[in-house]
Amino acid sequence: MNWAKITVTTSQEASEAVANFLLELNATGVEFKETAPSTVNLIAYYPLNDRVGGRMQRLRNFLSELPTWGISPHPARIDLQPVKSEDWEEAWKAAFPPQRIGKQILITPTWSNTPHNETDVVIRLDPGMAFGTGQHPTTRLSLKLLEDAIEPHYRVADIGTGSGILTIAAVKLGAQRVDAIELDPTAIPVAAANFEANSVAGKVRLSQGDGLKDVEGKYHLIIGNILTKVVLPIIPYCAPRLHEAGTVIFSGILDTELGQVESVLEANQLRRLQVVRETEDDLTWVGIKAVSESAAAL
Repeated sequence: MNWAKITVTTSQEASEAVANFLLELNATGVEFKETAPSTVNLIAYYPLNDRVGGRMQRLRNFLSELPTWGISPHPARIDLQPVKSEDWEEAWKAAFPPQRIGKQILITPTWSNTPHNETDVVIRLDPGMAFGTGQHPTTRLSLKLLEDAIEPHYRVADIGTGSGILTIAAVKLGAQRVDAIELDPTAIPVAAANFEANSVAGKVRLSQGDGLKDVEGKYHLIIGNILTKVVLPIIPYCAPRLHEAGTVIFSGILDTELGQVESVLEANQLRRLQVVRETEDDLTWVGIKAVSESAAAL
């Protein structure tokens, strides 16, 4: 079979929405490749047939609509390239082997029968389903911090849940309840399917919303793997929504943006406890864990 390789060059801000739309067009998978701090290439594969032209037009229309939702897709370039490979699908699968993160977490594609230990926290997700399948440094940083922070009785808020990977991990690590919140409507069915596939749906409340504005109650842990421009306006809502010894974890932050995030945390009575870093393609990403000032003083 011949394949059509569609590459969309767009902003980090728009990348999740575009990736989910590519999947709605029945892409076999979506690969993320960062080209600069603010842009990313999204590579999707489709059978090379007479439906490709229609998919390209729908994609152009989708990109043109994003600004009406307050999302800039710039530079919004689309490239189409035919790929001749009978073995492409198996080669693509081989590029995404199971991976271990932290002490216990094992992320494995659904097609893989990966041997694992009884103590492993196994998360089954296929790459390209939505942002957050363990293939990006920010997801790995979030999972490492989450693994060390979670306690069995915790109520957790996962802001910008995407694929739902952090929610799945939180439940499997022992969280009592997770509010999984996602602004992008195209990601909601993906997350819901992943919660069912990983048998955690009974402990998850999935909702479409803007951060913590539309959910109630207090949390032991608030986590978000989202871009800095989204993190900053969310921070002021965190302290009032945390239990006395509550924790926040944020990733999606470039090392060059860390100082700005720390300043906003401090201005909102949240003190940094830990920063972790990972560098990929000459970009250094950070994850940060902070607690309320009262908890830090204990």
